[in-house]
Amino acid sequence: MVSLTNPKVILFFMAFFPLFLRADASSVTLGALMAHVTLISFLYQAGLVLVGNALARKLSALPSVRKVAARLAGMALIGFGVKLAVNNR
Repeated sequence: MVSLTNPKVILFFMAFFPLFLRADASSVTLGALMAHVTLISFLYQAGLVLVGNALARKLSALPSVRKVAARLAGMALIGFGVKLAVNNR
């Protein structure tokens, strides 16, 4: 539902899908194309969530992994800050 209410997604559907439709096609055809893309997107994103959750549960049992992840995240944030400071000069 979030993707379907996103203006960029709506513009994508309006700009891209008519290229694959005949001029005499009904609006049901466009709806079917949109439903297929939405279903495929949902399945892909659900798979990412499930795999990420399983991986997070396995890694949370290892305290050393948590410490390394926190340090990497901190270094990434510091790096983004430095890049932002350098680009604003």
